[in-house]
Amino acid sequence: MTIRRWAAWCVVMLTMAMTSACAAKMQPHEGLFLDEMLETPQRVMWVAAHPDDESFAGSILAKTAYKAGGELYFFVLTHGDGGACHIPGGCNPDLPTVRGKELAEVARLYGATLQHEYYFNAPLPVESIPDRHEIAKVWMEQGDPTPKIAAAIRKFKPTVILALSPDHGGTGHPEHQLACRFAMAGVRMAADGSASIPGEAYRVPNAYYVLNKIGLSRMIGMDDPEIPNENFKNVQICESDGTMTCQRYAIENTKPHHSQNADMTGMRLVTSGMWKTYLYKVDPFTEVKDPMEPARSIWRKD
Repeated sequence: MTIRRWAAWCVVMLTMAMTSACAAKMQPHEGLFLDEMLETPQRVMWVAAHPDDESFAGSILAKTAYKAGGELYFFVLTHGDGGACHIPGGCNPDLPTVRGKELAEVARLYGATLQHEYYFNAPLPVESIPDRHEIAKVWMEQGDPTPKIAAAIRKFKPTVILALSPDHGGTGHPEHQLACRFAMAGVRMAADGSASIPGEAYRVPNAYYVLNKIGLSRMIGMDDPEIPNENFKNVQICESDGTMTCQRYAIENTKPHHSQNADMTGMRLVTSGMWKTYLYKVDPFTEVKDPMEPARSIWRKD
């Protein structure tokens, strides 16, 4: 990346951070919000495509771990080997190994159990990333993620499951969308007593999409399409006897991702301007999103 491109990218990221405080339209549901739930210990499962995706939900994960003393389980589908390495001396022995170690350190900071899979990660540039359903076919050929997620759910018994949104995935990345779709399919399978997977049937009581409702994203039509029905206050104190905010923990816990320093620098800027994280509480049993549903990548040029 040239200095000029880097400077332009930083300006965009800073603008996003500055505009993120603009409130998004909400249609609040009746019942307890996740922010209130996390005042007491919860068992929270995060399902994502890539080793650094937890940064989208960092404030929520921080409150779970540090304030209420809850438990976390990270289920991450790829090792991010299709990405770029931003370590000056290179990523040795290879990028997926480095990214796996980085994620393991982040999981340690959060006190999370980590299940890290090796599904295909489409290589850069983004214009070459296949359509969502094409990636889903590859993942299915490698072994359907649904029963793996369902088995993890039965083992961990989360009270809350989190993923990025199924139609845009925060950034438009098809793998973000697929991680959510397979996660919610796993929720349904885990609750099915006839499913041939280990453990007793378990129904996750609370499922959420973590939404991108950053101001600039909304201005250019690149935000998630769901209308949020909850929000989470990022700037609250995140320790039972301290002064550090959930937002600050979220920022600090991106720092082990050295190989993704360019992206994480931008994420830290954006997070520093995000007063709230917007959520959509979903019923995965009635709001079904098929992982195999055809969908063209928004970055394709042909």
